[in-house]
Amino acid sequence: MTGSSSGESSAPALEVMAGQFQDLVRSMVEGHRSLEIEPVLDYARTAIAGADHAAITVARRGREPETVAATGELPIRVDALQYTLGEGPCVAALTVNDQVHVADLALDGRYPRFAPRALELGVRSMLSTRLFLAEHDRAALSLYSHRPAAFEPDQLALAAIFASYASLVLVNRLSEDKITRLERALESNREIGVAMGILMAQRRWTQSEAFDRLVSASQNLNRRLRDIAAEVRLTSRLPRIRQR
Repeated sequence: MTGSSSGESSAPALEVMAGQFQDLVRSMVEGHRSLEIEPVLDYARTAIAGADHAAITVARRGREPETVAATGELPIRVDALQYTLGEGPCVAALTVNDQVHVADLALDGRYPRFAPRALELGVRSMLSTRLFLAEHDRAALSLYSHRPAAFEPDQLALAAIFASYASLVLVNRLSEDKITRLERALESNREIGVAMGILMAQRRWTQSEAFDRLVSASQNLNRRLRDIAAEVRLTSRLPRIRQR
């Protein structure tokens, strides 16, 4: 009877969980929009029992970590403490362990500088799970609770599942950012190339001379090189340089 009762009680929970992830995936791709991280955080906070807040930390190519999304002001402040002090569950998940669970910051001795200050902010339990991105990019999904022992083993496993969704979203976002930067760089190079061609044809300058004149105008007028090039393309002449 006990086994039957346990199976009956777990079945609805599994159905609820399956429905939550179906809703999550639907919200992530609905209308062919770019994948967003906020729905992942909202679902994580709702679906993982004990979680009062959630946040995503990203550290890109050796840069300082930053909180790129959060469900409130509290996790932002708690994360800022970890970044400043260089210790805490989130920092450890980024650099040491795939998942870091602190059942009670009042009793756990791993983070002696961070724990007292987190307790002052009202955080007792934390769970941070690493997100797997590119080789030089690191990230973590962190959950925060006002209660001690807020996260059971089942919640640790569920957090790992949410982390995989968060990884997917962040990889997509980072890829979009990279493509945007490349497109901007290509557009700038295109503008500069056209401007150089105009100056070379008009003034009989060499490629090096035309580029040097564009750079000189940019520096003298304190304007971006791309903007100077765009003006040359439109007016067929260099902007007037101020006399020093």
